[in-house]
Amino acid sequence: MPPAPDPSGSTGVSEAAPRRRPLHALLLVSAACLAVQVVLTNYGEGNGGAAGGWFAIGCLLLVLVYRASSRVARGLIVVTALVGAVLHGIAAVDNPPSVLVALAFLGQAVPLSTGPVREHVQSRV
Repeated sequence: MPPAPDPSGSTGVSEAAPRRRPLHALLLVSAACLAVQVVLTNYGEGNGGAAGGWFAIGCLLLVLVYRASSRVARGLIVVTALVGAVLHGIAAVDNPPSVLVALAFLGQAVPLSTGPVREHVQSRV
């Protein structure tokens, strides 16, 4: 015998799961662009540890955006990524490969500026 229907009209399936799919995808795009940016950025001779450190900080901030709905972490990523995009965009005048780094920075900021991510961090109780 099938279970009785829920009087509230709920299907029993979590409604949060479909809403989180775009959030997951956007955060993964931002993380992928972070990885590309770290690989393409020249941190100077013998500063390979800096690349790993910045990647770790970026990933930590993305985790805070996802898990803690942190507006501050989202803001830090967006602002620093936009500053990086502008600086590398200006540098591209003399160094054309800087265009790719600038695009990677933009790839971090744009997904975090979309509706699903903004709603996620604003829905924090």
